[in-house]
Amino acid sequence: MQTPLFTSLRAPVALLAILFGVSNPIQAQTGLGTVRGAVTDATGSVVPNAKIALQNTATGVVLRTETAALGTYYFGSVRPGPYSVTVEATGFKKWVGTLTLEVGQIAQVDATLEVGSVDAVVEVADAAPVIETQGAQVADVKDALRIQQLPLNRRQVTGLFDLTPGVEGGGNPRVNGMKVGSAEMLLDGISLVDRFGGGMARVQPGLDTIQEYRIETSGSSAQYSRPATVALITKSGTNEIRGTGYWTHRNNFGGLRARQRQDFFSRPPQLIRNEFGMSAGGPVVKNKTFWFFAYEGLRQREARFARTHAPTDAIWAGDFSSAIDDNSNRIIMYDPFSTRADGARVPFTGNRIPSSLIRPIAATMKSVSAGPTNPAANPWIEPNFEAYYPVTQDVNTYTAKGDHIFSERDNVSGRYTQSTSPRRTFGGQYGFPPPGSTDAGGTGRGDSKVYSIFGRWNRVFRPNLLNEFQASGHRATNSSGTLADGTNWADKLGFPNPFGVTGWPTICTDSPFFYYGCWDADNRGDQNLTAYQIDNNTTWIKGRHTVKVGFKGRQEYNNVRELQQAQGSHSFYGDWTQLYDARSDAAQSFTGSGFASMLLGLPTYLSNQYNRGYFYFQQKEIGIYFQDTFRMSQRLTLDLGLRWDKWTVYKEKYDRLVNLDITKSATGMEVVTPYNTRIEDIPGIPPSVLQSWARRGLTWKTAQQAGFPGGLLPADNNNFAPRLGFAYRLNDKMILRGGYGVYYWTMPLSQILQSSRTNPPLNLRFQNDLSNRNGLEDFYALKNRPGSSDFIGAATVNVNTIVGISSRSQAMMPWDIHTWSDNMAQQATLSLERELMRNTAVRFSYIGNFGSNLEQRWRWNDAESEFNYQARTGLARPTNPDLRRVNPNWQSGCCNAPVRHNGFSRTNSFQAEVERRYTSGLAFQWFYTFTRSLTTSDTGGFNFGSSGINSSGSSSAYAVPENIVILGAPQLSEDQRLRLGYANSVEIPAHRIRWNGIYDLPFGKGRKFAGDAKGVVNHVIGGWQVAFIGDWRSGLWSGVSSARYLFGDPVLSADQRLEMTIFGLRQRLWFRGDFDPRLASNTDTNRLQQLVPVDRSQRVLKPVGDAFDNQVRQPLANGTLRLTTITDNLNWNARNFFRGPGSWNQDISLFKNFPFGEHYNLRFTADFFNAVNHPIDVAPDGATGLQDLSRQANQPRIIQFSLRFSF
Repeated sequence: MQTPLFTSLRAPVALLAILFGVSNPIQAQTGLGTVRGAVTDATGSVVPNAKIALQNTATGVVLRTETAALGTYYFGSVRPGPYSVTVEATGFKKWVGTLTLEVGQIAQVDATLEVGSVDAVVEVADAAPVIETQGAQVADVKDALRIQQLPLNRRQVTGLFDLTPGVEGGGNPRVNGMKVGSAEMLLDGISLVDRFGGGMARVQPGLDTIQEYRIETSGSSAQYSRPATVALITKSGTNEIRGTGYWTHRNNFGGLRARQRQDFFSRPPQLIRNEFGMSAGGPVVKNKTFWFFAYEGLRQREARFARTHAPTDAIWAGDFSSAIDDNSNRIIMYDPFSTRADGARVPFTGNRIPSSLIRPIAATMKSVSAGPTNPAANPWIEPNFEAYYPVTQDVNTYTAKGDHIFSERDNVSGRYTQSTSPRRTFGGQYGFPPPGSTDAGGTGRGDSKVYSIFGRWNRVFRPNLLNEFQASGHRATNSSGTLADGTNWADKLGFPNPFGVTGWPTICTDSPFFYYGCWDADNRGDQNLTAYQIDNNTTWIKGRHTVKVGFKGRQEYNNVRELQQAQGSHSFYGDWTQLYDARSDAAQSFTGSGFASMLLGLPTYLSNQYNRGYFYFQQKEIGIYFQDTFRMSQRLTLDLGLRWDKWTVYKEKYDRLVNLDITKSATGMEVVTPYNTRIEDIPGIPPSVLQSWARRGLTWKTAQQAGFPGGLLPADNNNFAPRLGFAYRLNDKMILRGGYGVYYWTMPLSQILQSSRTNPPLNLRFQNDLSNRNGLEDFYALKNRPGSSDFIGAATVNVNTIVGISSRSQAMMPWDIHTWSDNMAQQATLSLERELMRNTAVRFSYIGNFGSNLEQRWRWNDAESEFNYQARTGLARPTNPDLRRVNPNWQSGCCNAPVRHNGFSRTNSFQAEVERRYTSGLAFQWFYTFTRSLTTSDTGGFNFGSSGINSSGSSSAYAVPENIVILGAPQLSEDQRLRLGYANSVEIPAHRIRWNGIYDLPFGKGRKFAGDAKGVVNHVIGGWQVAFIGDWRSGLWSGVSSARYLFGDPVLSADQRLEMTIFGLRQRLWFRGDFDPRLASNTDTNRLQQLVPVDRSQRVLKPVGDAFDNQVRQPLANGTLRLTTITDNLNWNARNFFRGPGSWNQDISLFKNFPFGEHYNLRFTADFFNAVNHPIDVAPDGATGLQDLSRQANQPRIIQFSLRFSF
């Protein structure tokens, strides 16, 4: 039964929420701001009981209050916009100040009154200082002018996020080194974070609907839950009917797109993008009721570049005479039909398979495969297929908003937004179908929808007591897969399809062809993410104290389905065409290919999976805070706060979850179900699946029986987050601010759901493992002649009865109950800010982020490495790796390593920034950041859980190894092994400089030059503007391939980086890698061979072993030497130790305005992206060290046009 939202709150907490009606603060969640100040006379004495009026000059809405005994006043829940502040007191002249309030800003407007008649007026422009005078926060605001006019290649607001110091990644932001998922993103107080992936929702709000946004990157008070917060606010109507209509057009034809290095066309590939929309707002009743409506649309038709290795006709016909690797090692194909009793085989004559042995599957697979576009290239070592696949996308976004002012005490606001975005990709997505395919593998489909609604009520009980209540809802749905989801491809291709499902099966070979040797396709996935939220906020001003208390309650229903390969996942590996080597009891290096096995119709593995279906995940988020802003003096303000956040333990609607205790799993094969729910009572699991697992030896208990937490994870009730901050006004133009805070957040669901979807017994992969006859005979395919039932068509997958699941270890992803907690960051910041001139300020900051309790993958129950086993026992390792596991029943697999919460990160950042608000026709921002970010857990957004002991990037996470897979099996502690993966973040550059601005050219009527121009002359020379965005960064941190081993420092200086022609491409040597330098031409051969010797044993980076196949001769107890692989050990290479190529870019926009009368304007825009057409080099290959200079990582110069009409 669904539990109420607050049932998890204990009585004292519930009482606190009822008494105070609290929530996250007004400016924290909704983007509204605050205007506050003090009123004094010329002597500095306070003026109590002065009348204060705050008027929005666009809407006419007036808020009134009086100064308190200490001369202070306060307005909360103030919408960003233009305002005037009027101060009146008996015996003094009237004081009027103007300001523009930004999103989330706390504007300090102090008034000094002059003695005189109230009929006399003292006017002050820009009454609020350009730098905030309280709080420790470091924040950046982008107003409507920059949002609308800075150059954007696709109208998405996240394209501007990186213009904030410390932000990397746009819609998947890493702020000051913290992980994706740690930043909150709000639209009118509603979270836009995709709960599944951790980044921005798949369809973003319309750009023209956003009035402003603010990114608070550090030093946030207790009002904020996350280490960083992005707050966007929607436009509202005003007292005048105003609106816009626009059309933006991008087209690759007509010289509007320059050439990329990798372009091979005579005319550029198609890309036609039309973005269009309209918005309008105005009064229903002036000064009372306002409306706003917007529509934004996109239509994009694109041809996307793809490049891969495609088999030639000769290879399809069985000719493997060209099969070599990057070091010119020939790969020999052996005839499985020649296999002798001892496993020996003879090679095919001339390395060619006779046509009589090639099965019909070869022709079938060829018909669904891309063919080479450069037949002269050798696809074993160089790409030979290039093409453009069509991609289409449509987006429609509607927004409606209303505001009503009941009185000076009460106002309400509400908004509804709906967005849809269907997307179709016709190739190049995990596969390369023949161009023109409409429903094959390698295609893609995405259908995203977002619905967002909120209602807000602001109430002023008395001048020193204010309240805000907001209720909101957000639903984001995303369905992805392939265009082949509706076609029964398994039957058409002749592969097993026991479930009779549609879709493209995954088919893989161990070859360099297509997508890592595969004909692959994206798995069908569905995420329906729904959240309902209430926020209530109370502000109380007492003397020098401004006290805020707040409550947030959020109920999430996250329904996630990952359908994985019910249509089949099949492998053709090299076993059938390799040569067995008795010395190493393994396949001999440089023999066999899965592609050859496929031509022979001999699979090594067939499988079809019963999928568990949807996760119906439910979770509550509760946040309570107390914040006191204490103005100790005119110069010093202190912020003292405490916040408590709680995310309840995940609950699955039908209790379809299992877990186990990894500390108690050395024997047996048992899982635990939630609460007192028996697994037999969980709906949707076929009895045959449970019986099959039971036959395998799997047992199960309830959490109650096993002494487990009822929800399978412990509750984390200790998320208390103190916040301390100060702001000290050194003088009228300089502020020193700093602070310390603790912050919490919960991890994205993708990192656990995509991995745990296959946990037994809720899922079962029915399989036919021909490589070892389903565990009955090791190396069956490597050492035996194929039988009649081994060929495709005869080899089947049986799912109709209780099946015998392989006796080999089974993949399981446990969630470690002993270290489970929410992610935490400790943050320290210190900033010096100074106003340089009118509306211009400079800032210098230090920001330290120290992450802990981060989600961290740990390897569990791995097989002891071959080398360590043999060193320990003196015996040749058993062929079955499960005999080297502590528990032969379980394994972590590629993506099932347990999640623990003990990862950590350390980031230190220094920032320098100069910014000018738009004044006198000029606005600009320039900043520099130096960042050193090291982490054990660098997972990116929307990550499916891939990990490995030799991984260290954002796409595949570092998994902490067990001692038994570290060479020599040292007895390292958990902390020491965790620190083995502590390395530079691959996503955070050490140095970054960015700049942006808008400038009105000084020509035409009212300008510096030709200021008296009129008529046609003024229309020609006047109304010109330019806007720009520029960026420079140092190279990203990188490492070398884990399939190679370092024996020295491979890093080269700039003058050592030779260029050459090799593998059919122009390339540059970035570091001393591993390849045959004799294959290079058009270079200084002597210098190259000094850096990369012909003698492979002398190279700095190379495989180990006499044959350079990562096998070493290891003595056994009986005196024999065994060739032993070391690739199942932790690689000793340094991680992310060198920097790749840097980059820089400059985008420029040119505007021409044509005003008509006082209220109409037509604006023409030309955007020049990568205006100077500067190519950015791609990263070097991790094994060869070579940069492919025939490609570039960025787009070439692109020109885009826009037309905008405003009234």
